[in-house]
Amino acid sequence: MGGRGLLRRTVLLIPALALAACAAPSSAPSHHPGTVARTGQAEVDIFGDSLAYQAAPYFNALVEASGQAKVDDFVFGGTATCDWLPDMRRVARTHPPRVVVMEFAGNTFTACMRSCIPESSSTISRYCSAMSQAIRIFLAVGTHIYLEGTPIDYRQWTVHDPHWDDLNRAFAQLAEVYPGRVTYVDAGRAVEGGDQAFVWMLPCLAFEPCTGPTVAGVRNDVVRSPDGVHFCPDQSGNPVGQVVPCDVYSSGAFRFASAMAGPVIGYLHLTRPAR
Repeated sequence: MGGRGLLRRTVLLIPALALAACAAPSSAPSHHPGTVARTGQAEVDIFGDSLAYQAAPYFNALVEASGQAKVDDFVFGGTATCDWLPDMRRVARTHPPRVVVMEFAGNTFTACMRSCIPESSSTISRYCSAMSQAIRIFLAVGTHIYLEGTPIDYRQWTVHDPHWDDLNRAFAQLAEVYPGRVTYVDAGRAVEGGDQAFVWMLPCLAFEPCTGPTVAGVRNDVVRSPDGVHFCPDQSGNPVGQVVPCDVYSSGAFRFASAMAGPVIGYLHLTRPAR
């Protein structure tokens, strides 16, 4: 998730082995109506790694602002899609959500990703296989699924990594298999510069705390961590991708969360109650 000024998300051919796990199944799960929480609120679940962990407080606040939805978080740094499959099956069985948001950047630290090299075709294939299972779990109970794209990091940008976006593209292609039921959201662009460049900071949003430096007369907020991967402006992740709660306002986490929350809010028609 790093950056270089002229890099574009051109469509590259992802290895056939990797895409095989993302191919359309012989038959799609039957559709059943989604459910709501016992309170009458729409149930929304988010599954993800450290990026989702840092974005979750803002995502929850945005989605729950109307009082018409409730969010449950299943997020932890360093995890992969396959780590959460048991929880996904349990959730679908016990309290199926109306919406599930899934954000995974390609970690290979945990046991279910053992032997996978980051960004390799085997990693993409294993993520596609796990995500396909996750999709079928939730489609069977009528859940709408959002697959989130993640931003380029500093290392990927500086080494001109041609494979940094492979997992995003694989998820986007997987979503196309289930039109109207699975949606890909390029949430990573919310913290990137032009042409999907890596940037340390972006101009302050009109309504947010503006605590970063002024550049060429424009006030900015820091949107990436010192490690060039995460969002907290003064904290980095550890060697296995784990983070602690950010101790300051995180513009990057807010922007990423907003990009994830917007489509959910629109899909569920969440509106603030009239005063």
